[in-house]
Amino acid sequence: MNPRDNFQFKVTILGSGSCVPQPDRYPSSYFIQPPGISGGWLVDLGSGALQHLAEIKENYQEIQSVFISHVHPDHISSLLPFLQALNYTPNFKRKEPLFIYGPWEVKEYLKRNLGFSISLRRDFPLEFVELRDKKMINQEGWSLISRSLKHSSPTLGFRWEVDGCILVYGADSQFCDALLELAEGANLLILESSFRKDNPNPGHLTTFQAGKIALESSVEKLLLSHLYPGVGNLSLEKRESEVRASGYKGEIIFAEDLMSLNITPR
Repeated sequence: MNPRDNFQFKVTILGSGSCVPQPDRYPSSYFIQPPGISGGWLVDLGSGALQHLAEIKENYQEIQSVFISHVHPDHISSLLPFLQALNYTPNFKRKEPLFIYGPWEVKEYLKRNLGFSISLRRDFPLEFVELRDKKMINQEGWSLISRSLKHSSPTLGFRWEVDGCILVYGADSQFCDALLELAEGANLLILESSFRKDNPNPGHLTTFQAGKIALESSVEKLLLSHLYPGVGNLSLEKRESEVRASGYKGEIIFAEDLMSLNITPR
């Protein structure tokens, strides 16, 4: 048996929604478990992310790294509660460092908010790794490239590679060359699908545009998330038809909270 046959890059959706409150969709957040890397990662942290993490019985105390794309509340509002939980959970003291990756604006967000209250200041090792356009990170077992995207505030997308498996997160962005380059050849591409095909909005993607990016970047699987009610309330068949109009023929998955996917190399 090829040892790669058991390779699994597990992605769990903690939040598939947007800034618009919906009873069945929390704002953007993902729990990623790369093979061979203990603790797992959190990617964006909208409100409710920690509750969903507890619901799937994963331990927030063991998270190794957090990746934040931008400072809009529907992507970052659980970051401070996460740090507070690590600092004040009874009978627990974190010893391992926590790594937070993100643009300069996230670093400034942390600096300002942690300055408001002594009680928020962490009592464990924390390292902020500042990312920017075309920044490359090489760590033991994985690598990362970040790209600046086109959104209403400075936003980064992320491309991780672990043992030849490529996972890309497009965060919030309108159609742009950086997204196409970031997504090239991905085994799984996570894109927003905020608006319907005939209702484009600056700074975001439609169903059709998300499919076009996946098509032009030769993506194996497309996971569509960050669903506003206009898209989320459509039937699955209607949503998919709007994506397929782009010509993309790969696998399309519409995110639901608490859904998990196992990704393998082609």
